[in-house]
Amino acid sequence: MGILAASASVCHFQITGSLPDGTSPEKITAQLNSQGFKSIEQSAEEISIGWVTLDDPDCGEFAHPGVFQRDQYLCFSLRQDRRRIPAALYKRQVNHLGEQFLNNNPTLKRVPKGELEDIRDRARSLLMARTLPSPSIYDVCWDTEKNLIRFSSLGQKMVETFMGLFHQTFPTLRLSLYHPMARAGQIVPDTLQADLQKSNRAQTDSAIEQIDANRWLGNEFLHWLLYRTLNSDSRYTVSQPGPLLHQDPFLAYLDDRLLLVGGGQEGQQKIVVAGPQDSYREVKAALLQGKLIEEATLHMQRDDESAWKLTLKAERFYFGSYRTPMIKPDSDPTDDPAAEAEAAFFTKIAAIEEGEQMFDSLLQGFLYLRLSDAWQDELEVMGKWLQDDSA
Repeated sequence: MGILAASASVCHFQITGSLPDGTSPEKITAQLNSQGFKSIEQSAEEISIGWVTLDDPDCGEFAHPGVFQRDQYLCFSLRQDRRRIPAALYKRQVNHLGEQFLNNNPTLKRVPKGELEDIRDRARSLLMARTLPSPSIYDVCWDTEKNLIRFSSLGQKMVETFMGLFHQTFPTLRLSLYHPMARAGQIVPDTLQADLQKSNRAQTDSAIEQIDANRWLGNEFLHWLLYRTLNSDSRYTVSQPGPLLHQDPFLAYLDDRLLLVGGGQEGQQKIVVAGPQDSYREVKAALLQGKLIEEATLHMQRDDESAWKLTLKAERFYFGSYRTPMIKPDSDPTDDPAAEAEAAFFTKIAAIEEGEQMFDSLLQGFLYLRLSDAWQDELEVMGKWLQDDSA
């Protein structure tokens, strides 16, 4: 689903480097057009990847900056069309062409190896020409003030495809995943930066190593949130900059679904706990066995009408199925449709940023505790809670 939909999965990227002409709208227009999407419906090509406009997924031409620019945001979409041939259909076509070849060459009992390769290529080409490509579209929202990109897919292959196409389009810019340790570095104050670096278990700045070596951050954060969900009033206040006012109150808690992962005698084991829970005894038992919380449904709420919900992926802080409060557009028929669409866009983006602001405030509260001397006391309390069967 697109980033402006009621629910969309979102991963975040940081941008470093600079464009040769700065963020000149005309320059960006030209660069987007250089990698604009080209249709393959009238050809037999297998795949086509390129940029399309946010409002028209069939348009790979950016006529002017107004097509993608909305104040500080640059918005467009990645479109990938791919033809997929069912294996059974391909095998049948190869057999059919092979039989034709043997009928035309009665002295042969089997198709020679070299000819078989040619038959396979022809079978693939014939089927490609008769198969319509399947489109996939993923939105990109580039905040030029924060040097932050939101991309509406969590699939590893599509994330890599996006990063590759972005680098082709903007070769002087560098994208890096906004992984948990990078996010932590952005939200803790200068007084805690040294302590944060001491807790960093990665040896290099490589994003992959930062993610792999610091899995503890997401796991411990979700463990702490679960404990807080069951042993506190779940009330927090906004502490990070954004659309919401400083010290605005909100609720945050885990519910609905948790995924726990841990090693067993027969390999990695996964436990999914779904549905409303009273005491989470099954989850507590899994935690006592050494399993870690890898995913959890996080709810954040300001009031009865303003609620956010997402599946937090602990390893990379991906926001799965990120749902914001519903947008209620005006239905006045005299309003300009373009103006309505623009207003809906800014309303949705504000809601997305409010949720991110609350999430970062929540994470900062955890990091204040995690990087302090009081963390050992908190660990003891959480350990006793896990051992308590009555809780």
